[in-house]
Amino acid sequence: MDLPKIVAHRTEGGWMLEAEGLAPAYIRRLSEAEDCGHALMKAANAPGADNGIQLTVDLGDELNQRVKAATQATVDAYKAQLQAARELRRTASALKNQGMTGRDIAHVLHISPQRVSQLLAQSVTAEG
Repeated sequence: MDLPKIVAHRTEGGWMLEAEGLAPAYIRRLSEAEDCGHALMKAANAPGADNGIQLTVDLGDELNQRVKAATQATVDAYKAQLQAARELRRTASALKNQGMTGRDIAHVLHISPQRVSQLLAQSVTAEG
């Protein structure tokens, strides 16, 4: 069953919660929206309200797009960081397999010898 939908809009001094078939409700802080919206939907006997609500924050087209883009950029950066860490582990392992010492690997990769030890330990764990 779908959760009841509530849209929060910024107003002067707070937020307006809108749901189909209900009068708008006003709250001071967005952090109150889920609890207030859930209480409103339960009081209105909205189908699915016992399971919660689906809250959407509408800041207008421009800000909605900026929030979406910023959130996506954060996700993309996290994925890139994970990929970079995998590649660094593989590279450290390949250098070790070529007979290089941990200190030499550290120098080549511009990282500390301690980080080399961590990477090599992680690559063994990832393979095993």
